[in-house]
Amino acid sequence: MAPTRFPRYAAAAVIALGLLSGPATNTASAQPTGPDLVAGYIDGPTSVQPDQRAHYETCVENLGDQGTGVFNIAWYVSGERIGYGSHSGVPGHTKVCDGNSHFDWTVPNDPGGSRTIKWVVDEDNHVHESDASEITVNIGT
Repeated sequence: MAPTRFPRYAAAAVIALGLLSGPATNTASAQPTGPDLVAGYIDGPTSVQPDQRAHYETCVENLGDQGTGVFNIAWYVSGERIGYGSHSGVPGHTKVCDGNSHFDWTVPNDPGGSRTIKWVVDEDNHVHESDASEITVNIGT
C-alpha cells in the first residue's frame, strides 16, 4: 500500500492551527485580588425603650487576597453621622469581630418612633471596595 501524501500547504495549515502541538495550556497565572471589605450584620437590639443605652456590634470581613491598612468607619442614626473612628487593618480572607467597630447609643425620648441605624465600612474610601449595613430600631412606649 502506498503512503498517503498530503499537499505541502495542508501540512502547513495543520501546524499553523496548532492541531499537532498537543494539549492547550493556560500560561496566565491568577493575579491576587485587592482588598474587598464587607460590612457585617449589625448585632444589637431592634426594640428599645426611651432613654435606654443601646449597644451595637458588628464585624468586618475582607474577601480579597490583600490586607487593608487602617481605615475609618462611621455610624449613622436616621441619616445623621454620630459615630466615626478608625478601624485596624483587616488581613485578606479574614473576618474581624474584635469590638473595634462597636457603637453605643442613648435612645431619644420618642415613644412610638423608630430610627434607622447604619454603619459604613471605609467611610473615607481608602480601600477599593466597601459596603454598608443597616437595621431599623423601634422605640417602645
